[in-house]
Amino acid sequence: MYDLKISKIIRKKIKLAGKYTMIKYRTDWPKPTIKHPRQVLVRPVISGICASDIHQIQVNISYTASILARKENPFPLGHEVVGIVEEVGSYVQGLSIGDRVSHSPVVSCSCYGFDLCKSCKAGRPETCQAITGIGDDSALEEQYGGRLKFGGFGGGGFSEYFVTYAGQLQKVPNNIPDDVALLAEPLAVAIHAVKRKQPSDTDTVIVIGAGVIGLMIVRAIRGLGSKCKIIVLARYPFQEAAAKKLGADVVISERQTDALYQDVADSTGGHLLKPTLGKRILYGGSGPDIIFDSVGTDSTLEDSLHLIKNNGTLVIVGMGFSVTKKTDWVLAVYKQVNVLGSMMHGLETHEGRTIDTFELAFDLMKEDPTLFDGFVTHRYSIDEYKTAFSVASKKGKHNAIKVAFEFGK
Repeated sequence: MYDLKISKIIRKKIKLAGKYTMIKYRTDWPKPTIKHPRQVLVRPVISGICASDIHQIQVNISYTASILARKENPFPLGHEVVGIVEEVGSYVQGLSIGDRVSHSPVVSCSCYGFDLCKSCKAGRPETCQAITGIGDDSALEEQYGGRLKFGGFGGGGFSEYFVTYAGQLQKVPNNIPDDVALLAEPLAVAIHAVKRKQPSDTDTVIVIGAGVIGLMIVRAIRGLGSKCKIIVLARYPFQEAAAKKLGADVVISERQTDALYQDVADSTGGHLLKPTLGKRILYGGSGPDIIFDSVGTDSTLEDSLHLIKNNGTLVIVGMGFSVTKKTDWVLAVYKQVNVLGSMMHGLETHEGRTIDTFELAFDLMKEDPTLFDGFVTHRYSIDEYKTAFSVASKKGKHNAIKVAFEFGK
């Protein structure tokens, strides 16, 4: 469970608190129960550790995230889950006890039964106002505790049982094993990002980062049909192999900035110019058309703006930053860069129809589930959480792609 207390955040920030101060591990948490008729009790089978979980534990994510947090405290962690339905509420349709399901952390209007807000009407439930505890001004709000007393992104996978809403669950196809289905949530994140700016066949694309999200972006681009040139900026040899397996054309692992920029320029036909002071800048009509930044640190955003071509598009997917201190945002003006944010997943338009991102993720997985074999590299029991979180935060040292908790079936 995550214990969101201001006093703990302050102690953590001034380095007077331990590594795991923000979380509580207990063996005697009460088993959660269904409180609302649209809820479902789920028993996790396997739960993945997301980079956002590590950021929360380390308190190195934007404070803005607190408006999207669960209102009860402490609240359950873990949103990448494959589990078994144990109990369903009286209003739940389409799910039965024993169903194997995947989980989305997005709790939008339809999950609660509210009339749709403007974001949901526009097909963007990932930015639904209900996430912050704002409903539809109906009496239904009071059933959930009243305005600003409910909401937040959903989780609970780091436990033997958790309660979620039926609208957050998607049935797992029979031919997809648990460890592959676990990647449906990050693949759905990647599909949403790619749909924000879907590459044409003639585009050159850079994916910054070859962690799970970066790798899934490569798969999403290929799975959605683009034949564009994909260049991945990776850090480790094991990531290079995974990126190429999923469809990357070029993988660059150079860490020295000047040499990295030269490699990108050589791979994209771009022109590097040297300002009076500072890093070289790729400027002009050549270079990467689209950059998907799956890391989202001050450093990678700086690189993105230096490397994107004029009038290109930067899609920010990763959230490894808070307030930027070094990024030269004036480059977005000089180059007329289109900067897009991509948050979670929801509904997409694909081949002339509207489809849930999770359903689309499973459609891509069904084409060749073996593409994802071996991506869950480390498995631990929940009582080994310290080791699991340590491995997940030091992926290069451990050759880790996805670190997961396994529970008895």
